[in-house]
Amino acid sequence: MNSNLDCWAIQTDSEELATALDQIDDGISFIYSNCTCNFKIGNQEIKNRQFDTFLYNEDSDVLIMLMRGGKATKEDMIKYLEENGKEYYEVTFANPVEDYENTDDIDPIWFAREKYVLEDAINDSKSRGITSCEFYPFLTGSLNFGYISNTDNPYSVDGRLFRGLVKFDDKLVLIINQRENIDANGKMRNMSNQDVLDILKSNGIDCTVITDKEPEIYKTNKVK
Repeated sequence: MNSNLDCWAIQTDSEELATALDQIDDGISFIYSNCTCNFKIGNQEIKNRQFDTFLYNEDSDVLIMLMRGGKATKEDMIKYLEENGKEYYEVTFANPVEDYENTDDIDPIWFAREKYVLEDAINDSKSRGITSCEFYPFLTGSLNFGYISNTDNPYSVDGRLFRGLVKFDDKLVLIINQRENIDANGKMRNMSNQDVLDILKSNGIDCTVITDKEPEIYKTNKVK
C-alpha cells in the first residue's frame, strides 16, 4: 500500500473525470491500464465494482481511478492531458484473463482521505434530500492495484487501506486509513472515528453507529 494521494473514483458519471483531472497542476502523470483489482470490504471481495485504470501524480497529490467497463476511458484521460499540455507516461499491462461483470446493484463508492471529501459526499447526499446514514467504524477493507507477469506471478503497484464505512442511501463512503501521512500543518490527513462522527453531526446528519466487525455490512446490530 504505497501512497496516500487524494483518491478520485470515476464510476457512472463520466463528467466527473474532467473535475478530477483539473486537480493536476504540476508534475508528471503516470497512467496504468489493464490492472488487476483486489477490492475487499470486510472479508467480502467486491467483484461487481472494479477499477482497472488509474492515473498517479505524486506532485499534484492525485490518484484517479476509472471503473472497469465505465464510460470514462484511458483515452479520455490522455486527450485531456495532451490538450492541456500535461506531461504523462503510459504503462499498459497484459490484459488479465479473468471473469468480470460490472453491475449496477452497488451504489457509487467514495474514498475519503480527509474531511473535505466526506463533507462533499454529505452535501451531495443532502442535495438529494438524504439526511441520515449508517456508520460502521470498525469495518476494514482494502483496494489493491497490480498486474500479472508473464510468469503468472501477481505484483502490486498501489493500493489503499480502509477503516470505517459511512453508508448513505445513495452512496458508500470508505474512510481511508493510512495514517502515516501528515499535511502541511503537521496534522494527520486521515480521519479518526470521532472525526467522522463530529463531521456528520456538524453537517446535520442523523447517524446510526453499527459496531459489528463482521464482513456482512448490513446487519441489524445498531447502536444510536
